[in-house]
Amino acid sequence: MMKNFSDPWNFHNSDKGLISPNGLYKVIYHNLNEIAMGAPLGGKCFLEIGENQKFKINDWCAGPPVWDVSGHYLAIPVWMKVAFRGTIQKMGVLDLNTLELTIFSKTFKVLDLHSFDGKIIKAINSPVFKPADVIFNIENEKKEKMVKLIESS
Repeated sequence: MMKNFSDPWNFHNSDKGLISPNGLYKVIYHNLNEIAMGAPLGGKCFLEIGENQKFKINDWCAGPPVWDVSGHYLAIPVWMKVAFRGTIQKMGVLDLNTLELTIFSKTFKVLDLHSFDGKIIKAINSPVFKPADVIFNIENEKKEKMVKLIESS
């Protein structure tokens, strides 16, 4: 599915792109702030299912995320601090059938996600400074870890 006109520096919980194509799921951010002065945004991120269920995706997600065309997967950048490298991003993919978040090993500066079709995520890495196209095949990329989402209150 194609993303809306938000970007890593400018997205909000009111963005229509945070609702899955099938209307069953919604991504909500809490405490969304610049990760440094003038830098992209990051914050706690949750998945809402209907009116009553809420699951924490990660403590420090970037955005905006992008849904696959079927609405069964969500790609979302995850911020991480790494010794001697500083703050980096990794690709996260949430399987909405199993509620498992897969974090992939490959690192990025700033991901601007554009589409998620089949197993392919298209994005731009570092969209402002030395942009590079990203074609990310979730079947071929090395997985770092998988995390089962836990329901939040």
